[in-house]
Amino acid sequence: MLKKQDKTYIFIDESGKPEVYSVRGVNLVEQGFATKFFVLAAIRSDDQLAIQQKVTDFKSELLHDKNLTKIFSSAYTLDAFHAQTDYPEVKEKFYQFINSLDIKIDVIVVEKLKCYQALKQNPGKMYGIMAGQLLKNICHKSKRTEIVFSRKDSKLKFRQELEIEVERIRLEWLQQHKNLDGKFTLSYQHNPHHTHGGLQIADYVAYAIFQAYEHGKNQWYEVIKNKIGEIHDICNKKYFTRSNPLKLST
Repeated sequence: MLKKQDKTYIFIDESGKPEVYSVRGVNLVEQGFATKFFVLAAIRSDDQLAIQQKVTDFKSELLHDKNLTKIFSSAYTLDAFHAQTDYPEVKEKFYQFINSLDIKIDVIVVEKLKCYQALKQNPGKMYGIMAGQLLKNICHKSKRTEIVFSRKDSKLKFRQELEIEVERIRLEWLQQHKNLDGKFTLSYQHNPHHTHGGLQIADYVAYAIFQAYEHGKNQWYEVIKNKIGEIHDICNKKYFTRSNPLKLST
């Protein structure tokens, strides 16, 4: 049986969309119909069961908080944490909760119009390559790694293309780092974000960074910035860490 530290779980979710062009070739970003940025967040842990239990317990705690429940509308349900639709009061508490967890966080930010043309024309390829860039430095920390993508759809072709791109980049990186000891085994899962607390945390982290880049709103980033290991602004060749935090231009 593997020791706990011999297996790592990585949960990935995005904010913004990788699309640039419409099916008719219209640049949706320039027309204001698509986001300028695409953000992927990775949450790492060696104990996915503990994360799931803590998120479940925290959700139960909020649902028994009378100060919160009295502001919830009758249509609002907290089946899963989702940054885009949760109340600001829920967001504040969940971002603070993230700070209490034993997890590692890495983020990649893509300024879409600065990508190669081939990526701008193929959102699936952009997603796969950027996921590979995010994962290549963090998926060889354990002998076995399980990568869980947050995906609403279950199209086999998309899943296969995504995994092919990630593996291509990962193996190229591994070839350049032959000094790493041991063999590495990776597996890939594609699950809806409500199925695991790790995906819900990734959703919140991606949302915080996306809001900072896309809208210049750093409220949520400021809450969790000391928990984030690295933000890689790949197209602008910039890195932000705890000691060099992201600073918004005014």
